[in-house]
Amino acid sequence: MYLLLALGITLGVVFVGGATAGFVAGFIDGLNGDKVGTTSSMTYMVGVGSVFIIVLCGILNWVFLKLDFASYTIGRIPSTPKSVRWKVLLGTILVMTGFAIMSHPLFSKDMSDMFMADSYVWMHEHLIFSILVLAVIEATANLVIYGAILREVLEWKHRPWQVILVYSCIMSLISFCSEASSFPIVTIAIAQFEGWMYEYTRSVIPIILGDVAFWFVLLCLVGVPASGWFLLIGGLVAGASVLLALNPMEPYKPLED
Repeated sequence: MYLLLALGITLGVVFVGGATAGFVAGFIDGLNGDKVGTTSSMTYMVGVGSVFIIVLCGILNWVFLKLDFASYTIGRIPSTPKSVRWKVLLGTILVMTGFAIMSHPLFSKDMSDMFMADSYVWMHEHLIFSILVLAVIEATANLVIYGAILREVLEWKHRPWQVILVYSCIMSLISFCSEASSFPIVTIAIAQFEGWMYEYTRSVIPIILGDVAFWFVLLCLVGVPASGWFLLIGGLVAGASVLLALNPMEPYKPLED
């Protein structure tokens, strides 16, 4: 139900947003006496896209929070001792930083597509704006995916090993079918880690911070020559940080049925 609701809202906003963006672009072209389609600069497309993304995220947040389908709470993370909270948050950021470093060589392959390359270069040059928009997107996506859908599945059938494995495979398949065709290997690892992070904490906050850190590092690396060393260094950082992120929550995680 949550997935269908989110898809319905998304399709509605995309339909209205696409029609509005096309109308505005055509109006500007006509006003300037240009041919239709002239107003299609990267800045225009990103600007219009960002507006509708924020509107979509605002609607999804309002619906899911208003109807109490999900929430931005600290979940099972204890308030005391504070060291547990900091270890979980710092560990998650470090794990996702490692995954971002691992992704750089794979990410560079997708830069062969001219549109993708132009988009990521623009995001690199407008880093703060891009990170803010991506933070809104990640917060909303995690609220829906983890805070609503995965939570409901785990409460209905608390079999975390099976549920998280199936979820990871689905996310990897989606990544394989999308433009980011080089990412399935990293995607399944990220989905596994984030799934277990949610299982342990029942909070989307660490996941949101980790995703923002992932994009920040990945965009900062745009233009840096890629090599196999990134895979090794990223793997070591991510692997070493998993225990820092999950071990402090071991006494507080839900008991498996």
